[in-house]
Amino acid sequence: MKRSILIPAILTAAMLCMPGAVQADGTRQVLVTDTQGLIDALADAKAGDEIILREGTYENDKWLGKWAAFFGEATGTAEHPITIRSEDPAHPATICGVDESNKVALHIMGDYWRIEDLRVGIAGKGIVLDQSSHSIISGCEVFRIGSEGIHLRDDSAYCLIENCNVHDTGTVTPKYGEGIYIGSAIGTEGYGFECHYNTVRRCNISRVAAECVDIKEFTYGTLVEDCIFDGSCIAGENGANSFIEIKGNDVIVRNNTGYRNGNEKQLYGFDLYCPTPEWGQNAKIYDNTLYLDDAGVNSVAGWKCSAQVFRNTCDPPECAIGANGNRIMDVLGYTLPGDANEDGQLSADDAAALQSWLHCQDPKHVSALNADLNGDGILDVFDMALLRRALLQNSPTQAVIEVSFKEEKTAKWRICNGLGGRTVTCIVRAKPGTSLNLAWMYWDPYYPNEETGKDGKSIVNSLGTFETDAQGLLTITAELPADATNPALEVWDYLDGTEKLDKSGVVLERVITR
Repeated sequence: MKRSILIPAILTAAMLCMPGAVQADGTRQVLVTDTQGLIDALADAKAGDEIILREGTYENDKWLGKWAAFFGEATGTAEHPITIRSEDPAHPATICGVDESNKVALHIMGDYWRIEDLRVGIAGKGIVLDQSSHSIISGCEVFRIGSEGIHLRDDSAYCLIENCNVHDTGTVTPKYGEGIYIGSAIGTEGYGFECHYNTVRRCNISRVAAECVDIKEFTYGTLVEDCIFDGSCIAGENGANSFIEIKGNDVIVRNNTGYRNGNEKQLYGFDLYCPTPEWGQNAKIYDNTLYLDDAGVNSVAGWKCSAQVFRNTCDPPECAIGANGNRIMDVLGYTLPGDANEDGQLSADDAAALQSWLHCQDPKHVSALNADLNGDGILDVFDMALLRRALLQNSPTQAVIEVSFKEEKTAKWRICNGLGGRTVTCIVRAKPGTSLNLAWMYWDPYYPNEETGKDGKSIVNSLGTFETDAQGLLTITAELPADATNPALEVWDYLDGTEKLDKSGVVLERVITR
C-alpha cells in the first residue's frame, strides 16, 4: 500500500519538471538545461509560463534577429506573469554573451516578466527591458558588462529592481558603464522616454565606471532605497562623478549607503542635472549615509535643479550641500499632521513607519509631533486609526517646512537655498517692545548688472522697522523671486526707543516655508 501511494507522488513531482509541463491552472513549467532550450523557451513563452534554468552556463553568439544573446517578447499579465528563474537560487544559472563588447545578455520586451535568481554577464549590456511595464528583476547578479548593467528603457514603467548585485560595468566603454540606467537621454532616437515610477531597492552596486544609478530626463517618480553604493571605480567620464545622477522629476532617494573609497573622480554624493528646462526637479533625498572621505566633496549638488534634502549623515560631517545648488533646500523638518516619517507628505509610508514603531521595531524615523493625531501626547492604536482614516479620505495637505540657516555675522543670518519663488517666514526673538530695522538680501544670477556688464547682482531690500511683542517675538514674512539664491536676513538697527541696543541680543529662531 505504501508503495502505491508513493509512486504517484514521485511521478507527479517528475512531471512538474518536464519541459512544457502544464499545471492545474493551465500555466506551464518549462525546465531548461541547455542554450537551445532557453532560446526556444523564450521564443515560445506565454502568459503564466515559468521558465526554470538548471545550474550551468547558457552562452549564445548566434544572431536571433535582435542584438541579444537571449531575447523574449511575450507579454504576461498581472495574474499570470512570465517567470524566468534558476532552479536552485543557491546554485544559479548563468546567462551570458561571448565577450564584454558584444550583445545584450538578456533582452526582454513585453509586460509582467519576473527575472529571478540568475547570473547575467560577459556581454555588452546585461539585462535590458524595453516596453516592459510591471516587471521585476530580483535576486540577480549582473557582472562583467561592457556598458550598463541593467537598463529600463523604451517606456518601461512601474518596474522593480530588487536584491540585485551589479558589479564590474563599463569595462569596455566607461562613460556608459552605469550600474542601473532608467530611461533614455535627450536626443536618443527610437525609444520612448516614459519610464515612470520605477523602483530600485536593496541592490549592491560596485565597481561601476559611471554612476551606480542614472535617472534620465523625461522620467517621473523613480524611487531608489536601501541600496549600497561603491564609488571606487567611477571614472569621471561623460560627467559621471556621483553615486546617482538625477535628471528626472519627483525622484526619491532614501536610506542608501555610499562609499567613495578615496576616488578623486567622484565629486558628489548625489548630483542633480537639468539637461533641458523643467527637468531634474522636485527630488527628495533623505536618510542616506555617505562616506565621502574628503571635506571638499559635496553630499548633494545641482544647478537649476530643485530638491529637498534632510536627515542625511556624512563622513566627514563637513561635507555639505553643494554651493551651486541654487534650488536645493536643506530641510530641518516638516510639520504635517499624520506625516509620521516626516518626509513632507502623507502616504502609506507613514502608516508603515507608525506601525513599526507600535510593534517595537526600529523604523528609520518617526515624528511624535506629526503622528500624535489625537493630541494626547501618546502614540498608540488610536493615532493609527486616525492616520488610516486620513489616508482613505485622501484630503489635500501641505507641510510647513522648517529650513536651515547660520549666523554669518552678528544679527545677519544666511538662509539655505531652494527658497526662490516661495513665501518665507522668519521668527525673530529680542527684548520685548523693542524695534528692529530689517532687510532681506539675496543674489539674483540672472539680473542684468550694468556695472559689470554681466548677469548677476546682489539685491538688498529694506523691510522697514518692526516692534517685538510682549514675548519678544517678531514674525517677518517675505516672498522671494524665483531665481533668488543665498538669501539672508539682517538687522540693521536694534532700538529701545532712540537708544541703540547690542545686536547680539537678537536671535533668529526659525525659518519656515511651504
